[in-house]
Amino acid sequence: MVEHGSGRPAMLRAIETALLSPPVSILLHGEAGIGKTHLLAEAETLAEGMGYRVLHGQARDFGSGLAYASLTDALGALHDDPDAREPLGELLEAIDRAALGAAGSAPAVRTAKLLERLPGRTLLAIDDLHLADADTLGVLSYLPRRVRDLTVAGTARRPPAMDADLVLRLEPLSLGEVTTLVTGVLGRTPSESVVRQVHKASRGNPWFAREAVLTLVQGGAVRSEDPASRRGAILTRLFQRDKGGRSLARVLAALRRTRPAGPGDLDALAEVAGLRAGEAVRAVDGLVRDGIVTATGDGAFEFAHPLVAEALYADLGPAERRRVHARIAGLLERRGLGGTRGVLEWATHMAAGGPSSEALAATLRAAELTRWTAPLSAGHWYGRAAELAPPEERGVLLSREAVAYWKGSRPKDALRAGQEALAVLAPGRRHTRTAQTTVNAAHSMGQYELAVSIAAAQLPAADDRTALLAQQAVISTQLGLDATELAAEAWRALPACPPQDLVIALSALAGTALINGRWEETERALDTMLSAAAALPPAARLSALESAAHLLTAGGVRGRALDLLAQAEAIYRGLGWHDIAGLHVRTMAVVRRLGGDWEQALRDIRSDAVALAEAGLWENLALLRNIELEILLEQGRYDEAERLLADPPPGCVLQLSLRAVFRARCAVGRGDRVTAARLLDEAIATGPPDVLHRAYGTRVIMHAVAGEIGHAQEAATALDEVAKTGTPRARLVADLAVAAAFQDRDRAESALEAARADGLRFEEARARLILGHFGDASHIVRAHTLFTELGATPWLTRAAAALKVAGLAPATVAPLTPADRRVIELVAAGMSNPEIAEELHYSRKTVEVYLTRIYAKTGLRSRVELALAHERGEV
Repeated sequence: MVEHGSGRPAMLRAIETALLSPPVSILLHGEAGIGKTHLLAEAETLAEGMGYRVLHGQARDFGSGLAYASLTDALGALHDDPDAREPLGELLEAIDRAALGAAGSAPAVRTAKLLERLPGRTLLAIDDLHLADADTLGVLSYLPRRVRDLTVAGTARRPPAMDADLVLRLEPLSLGEVTTLVTGVLGRTPSESVVRQVHKASRGNPWFAREAVLTLVQGGAVRSEDPASRRGAILTRLFQRDKGGRSLARVLAALRRTRPAGPGDLDALAEVAGLRAGEAVRAVDGLVRDGIVTATGDGAFEFAHPLVAEALYADLGPAERRRVHARIAGLLERRGLGGTRGVLEWATHMAAGGPSSEALAATLRAAELTRWTAPLSAGHWYGRAAELAPPEERGVLLSREAVAYWKGSRPKDALRAGQEALAVLAPGRRHTRTAQTTVNAAHSMGQYELAVSIAAAQLPAADDRTALLAQQAVISTQLGLDATELAAEAWRALPACPPQDLVIALSALAGTALINGRWEETERALDTMLSAAAALPPAARLSALESAAHLLTAGGVRGRALDLLAQAEAIYRGLGWHDIAGLHVRTMAVVRRLGGDWEQALRDIRSDAVALAEAGLWENLALLRNIELEILLEQGRYDEAERLLADPPPGCVLQLSLRAVFRARCAVGRGDRVTAARLLDEAIATGPPDVLHRAYGTRVIMHAVAGEIGHAQEAATALDEVAKTGTPRARLVADLAVAAAFQDRDRAESALEAARADGLRFEEARARLILGHFGDASHIVRAHTLFTELGATPWLTRAAAALKVAGLAPATVAPLTPADRRVIELVAAGMSNPEIAEELHYSRKTVEVYLTRIYAKTGLRSRVELALAHERGEV
C-alpha cells in the first residue's frame, strides 16, 4: 500500500500511473466536502480516455445493512451489455434467492466471473465507501486478486476495511489554493482579506469554501462577475425554501439513505411529505432550479452534494424522522418486497421508524436473508435485533450475531457479541456453541490467555465438553503449558461429541499434536475429522476441509492440501463466505512457498496482510509473516526480514520461539554467529518440538558453512531424534541435515524422492546440491537452475561454488519461452520428435535444438525426466 497526501495534480498523475498497470485498487479519503467525489470523477474521465469501461456506484448512509447494495448499484450499468447480461442476472439472482432461504453461489465468485467476461479494462468506482456494507468491501478487496484487467477505486471519509494499493489522502486547501478557488467562483481576483475570511470559515474545505463565497455574494458583501453566483449558497437557499419544497427535500434525504428517488417515486414521496401531486411537481422543479437537487441520466434525483442531504436529514427532529421512515417502509411494503434487496431496503426504513415489535420482525427477516450470502450484513442485523428484543430473547440473537461475524472474519465483533451472549444465555447447546465461537475469536486475535480463560470458565455450563477441552489444549500448548491431560480427556470424550462440534474439536486436537511433534496423532485427528465432515452440512464441511488443508501445509504436505482446497473451492462457490479468520489465505501462502512460487506468495502475503491486520486477526497475520520471513531469508533479503522482525509477534511461546529461529537465521546470513548461537539456544530451550527441528536445522547449516563438521553432525543427530515422530517437513529437514553433515547418500536420495513427489522445489534443489557432491554434476546444474528460479541467492552462491569445483561454469539460465513450454507439453503428451515437428510445422532439427536448449535451462537430462517434471508442475 502506497499513501500520498500531495496536491490534486500530483494525485491525478499517481492515479494515471496506477491505471496503466491493472489489477490495482485505489482509495481516496478525506473529510466531507474535501473534493473526493470530484477527484474520483476526474479519475473516471481519465480512465475513459485510456479505454476503460467505467462502472460507478454510490454507497448510502444506511448501507451497512444493505448487503452488496453499492456493488449492485455499480454493476447495474451492465444490464444492456450483451457480454454481461447473463452473468449479471446470475449474480443478482444468487443474492435475491436468499429471500427464499436458498444459499446462492458466492457473490464474490459471481462478480469475478462477470467482470472476467467483459472485454478490455474496467474501472469499478464506488463513492462513499465508509457507508458500504462489509460484505461489499470484502468483494472489492478480493476482485483485483482475481480479475486481471480490473481497477477498483473508491472514496471514503475514513479508510474502510478493504485492501488498497494506492491510497490518496486529500488535505484541506492551502491559502493559495483557496485564492484560486475564490477567483474561479467570483470571476476576478479577490482581496486578501476576503480570501483569509473564506479560508478561516471553511478551514480549507473546498465545498464549504465555495459555500462561504456564495453566501458573501448573496449578502452583498462581495461583488461577483458571474451572474450565477448571485443565486447564493446551496445551504442558504435550502433553508429559505418554501414549506412544501423543504418538506419534500427532507423526505428525499430520508429515502436517499438507502437509494435515490426514482422517476416513479414522486407521488408516493409527495404523500409522505403531505403534498398534493401538483405541489410535489412544483417543489421538485424548484429544488432542481436552485441547484439543490439534480436529475441524473436515468431519471433519478440526487442531491448536489452529500452534505446537502445530511443537513436536510439533520433538520428532521427525532420524532419526525421516525415518522418519515415508517411511512417510506409502508409504501415499499405496499409496492411488494421482491428479492433480498427490496426486503433489506424495507427493513432498513422499518428499523429506523417502525414500532418496536415490527422493527424487530423486520431486522430478523433481514438477518435471515443475509446469513448465507452476506454474513457481515447478517451480523449487523442480528445486532440491531438484539437491541430491539426483550431481555429473554437477547442471548439467542447475540449468539447469532457472534457466529455471523465469525463467519465474516470479524473476530473483534464476534468476541464482543459472544461475551455478551454468554452473560445471559442459559446452559445448554447454544451456550456451548457460543462459547466455542468466542474462544476461537479471542484466539484468532492473539489473546491467548483470554481464550483459555473463556474455555475454562464455560466448561461447567457446557452440554458437551469435548470441543472446549480441545480448544483449551491447543491454545495452552501454544503458550508453552503442558496440555497433555486436556488433550487426553478430549480424545476420551470424542465418541460422544455432537457432530456439529467435531470439526472444532478434531482440528484443535490435530493442532495440539502437530505442535508437539506427533504427526501420527495429527493424521489420525485429520482423517477422523474429514470422515465425519462428509455427513455434515456444507458450511461445516467447508470448515473441515480448510482446517485440514491448513494443518497439512503446516506439516509440509502440499499435494494432499491442494486436493482438499479444490474440494473446499467447490463448496465455497455454493456459499457466500469462506476463509474464516484468514485461514485460506495463510494456507495458500504456504502452498506457494512449498511449491516454489515465491514471488506470487510474497505478493499475496503483502496484500492479504493488510486485510488481516484491519480485521484484527493477529494470530494468522503472525503465521503469514512467518512464511514471508522464511522466503526472504532463503533469498538472502536480510534487510527486509529485519524490518519484519522488528514487529513483535503475538505473545505466546510458539510464536516467540519461532521468531527467535528467524532472527538466528538472519544473524547466520549476516555472519553474526554469536547472536545466532544465543538465539538458537533460546529457541531450543523454550520452543515446542515443531520449532525444535527448525532450530536444529539452522544450527546444522551454521556449522556446516563454517566447516565445523563435528558440531554439524552433533546438531544433525539431535535433529534426527526430534524429527522421528514429527511432521513430514521435520523429517525432510532431518534427511537433508544428516545427508549434508554425514555425507549420507541414502538420506539425500530419500529427501530428493520426498521433495519431488510433493512438488517441493526448494527442498529438491537442496537435495540435488548434496547429491552433486557424490560425483553427478547434473544434480548441481539442476540445483543451480532451481535456486536461480527461486531467487535463493545464498544457496545459488553455494551451487555456483559447487559447479566450479566440478569444473563447470555456472550457466546464465534463461527463462522458458512460450515455444519452449509448447514443446514440453507435446513431449509430456508422449509425442516423438517427428510428430512434434509435424504438429508445430518445424523441421526435426529445430525440435532437437529446442530440446537441447530446454535441457540446458532446466538441468533435466531426458524426455522421461522432462515429462515427469511437467506432470509435477515443475516446468
